Amino acid sequence: MDQDTQIICDFLSDINLPYALCPVEGEMFMPGLQIVHGVLHIDVEQLVCPGDILHEAGHIAVCEPIFRPQLHKDVYKNGLKNGREKQAMDGEEMAATAWSVAAIKHLGLPIDLVFPEDSYRGMSQSLKETFQNGGIFGDPLLTAWGMTCPDQGFPAMTSWMREVRWVHELPEALAEA
Repeated sequence: MDQDTQIICDFLSDINLPYALCPVEGEMFMPGLQIVHGVLHIDVEQLVCPGDILHEAGHIAVCEPIFRPQLHKDVYKNGLKNGREKQAMDGEEMAATAWSVAAIKHLGLPIDLVFPEDSYRGMSQSLKETFQNGGIFGDPLLTAWGMTCPDQGFPAMTSWMREVRWVHELPEALAEA
């Protein structure tokens, strides 16, 4: 495991974000990474960029707490199947990106690790510039969920795991399962 990956995994341990270093097989959104029932599986042999860990971890960290155990493989497709609102998941996608930027800055690692060239469907450079120039993308949700520092604002964080709940009961389909 390279040094950046070790730093990131140590951070995940420090914030109690569930992960496992293990082989990953089957469909993956990013090479070497897969969320399995709310746990981030990391296959360091297949991992292309250590910063990818932070984006996937961000999905777990910013997810509505009641839905974390339902995060599985394609979190978007499975979320829709499990009765999650598209709008809520779109917001969490943006918040996961902002969360990964806050994490990389907190760790003192280069922002290029979360925005490798040609990632984010060709939008990596634009996103990187947005965050470097103080633009707003996803961080208002982190603030709404009480995760950013009220005095310093983004990217300073007071909580790395979302605790604020907007949903207090699972949809009927999940509650009956």
